[in-house]
Amino acid sequence: MITISLLSICLLAAEPTAAVKQSVTAASNQWKAAVLKADRAALEKLLSPDLSYTHSSAKTQTKAEFIQDAAGGGTKYESIEFDNTLLRQYGNAVVVTHNATITSVPSGRSHLYITEVWAKQGGQWQMVSRQATKIP
Repeated sequence: MITISLLSICLLAAEPTAAVKQSVTAASNQWKAAVLKADRAALEKLLSPDLSYTHSSAKTQTKAEFIQDAAGGGTKYESIEFDNTLLRQYGNAVVVTHNATITSVPSGRSHLYITEVWAKQGGQWQMVSRQATKIP
């Protein structure tokens, strides 16, 4: 019973430390820059091998599929802006939510609510999941 109680305490959301917040925010900003520059090498480092990346259209991609789309010319990202960002930590995972305005070709301008999950793997923060929903 004590073990279950301790485990549940460890899984409660917590405010990330300043260092974790800075590291995850930096990784998120690096992801944004990599997408805008179509930087395949940077995306390889920032995205987890088992990434599940879901667009607001409900199209879900693997790491390889997303990188091919973003860096291979399938989608050209012109701008990405985040606001109302909130970070919550669960052990070695941080859930990031924010509103976003993303302009891309061929989709145009989209206003989205995005949830990202970043996990510390191999000493670095990697995106393991991303889900976008259109804001009406």
